[in-house]
Amino acid sequence: MKPRPIDETTDLPDLTPMIDIVFLLIVFFMTVANMQVMQQVEIDVPIAESSTIPEDRANRITVTLKDDGSIYYGPTLVVLDDLPAIISQNKSDVPSLKVYVRADARVPFKHVREVFAATAKGGVPDVVFATFQSDK
Repeated sequence: MKPRPIDETTDLPDLTPMIDIVFLLIVFFMTVANMQVMQQVEIDVPIAESSTIPEDRANRITVTLKDDGSIYYGPTLVVLDDLPAIISQNKSDVPSLKVYVRADARVPFKHVREVFAATAKGGVPDVVFATFQSDK
């Protein structure tokens, strides 16, 4: 019996399906990343002279206050009276929940304080306030 000659073109695995899958995964993750950024409500965030960026960004929900007085839970418009129930529901799902408050620079602090009170009433006293870092 004669040994079969090695044909380099037929013995290599076909990498086309693997390349297709990797490409689809890249497109998927780029799309999801863009959707996360698009869900934020546009506001003018205040500038702080001393601020820090939290290390742990997990288990957060976002509450946004616009300058017209409207309040958003994520991208959804809500009423201040409903906020404690929403936060309480999220707290029961995620015990280590934190609230990320984004308030427009033109919002009076009394409205921000009302949101802080609503988060505390919902059972989450740990609030992170969004600001830009100053260049000083």
